[in-house]
Amino acid sequence: QSLPVIAPLIRALGFLQMIEEALRIYIGTAEELIEAAVPYGVPFRADAKGLQNDTMGKLINKFARLNRNTVLITELEQLTKHRNYIAHAAFRRVIQGASNGTENLAYMERHAHEVGDESERLLAVLAQEMRSLLLNYPNLQSSTAWNQAEQMDK
Repeated sequence: QSLPVIAPLIRALGFLQMIEEALRIYIGTAEELIEAAVPYGVPFRADAKGLQNDTMGKLINKFARLNRNTVLITELEQLTKHRNYIAHAAFRRVIQGASNGTENLAYMERHAHEVGDESERLLAVLAQEMRSLLLNYPNLQSSTAWNQAEQMDK
């Protein structure tokens, strides 16, 4: 009964995971650029390892300090609420089975499709933001960060 809901949930979760990774790449790259640009002796260190354990909410907060696209930041913040529902409530209920009939599977399926579509769109916007960041630093266009930005757009 709940099987048709699983595919859109997995798609949405996949795009949400890619958004988290795109945020890590953007933040890590921006911090490396800042670290390279600050004068010697200024205490700023990039912390790429620390990003690996950050939640989507923390990543968005860090991204907001490094990016001026307020529309994107607001959309990412709104997406977090939907991510929590998709990742925790809906997915668990579908996997456990909605045998008692109280779960609205049609709503879960529609919601998962909408979140997946929005996540896919926001991932493309994040890839564009990454390219914009790197365009300001032409020496890096052959770097790993540039290649990662290209991969985010595919």
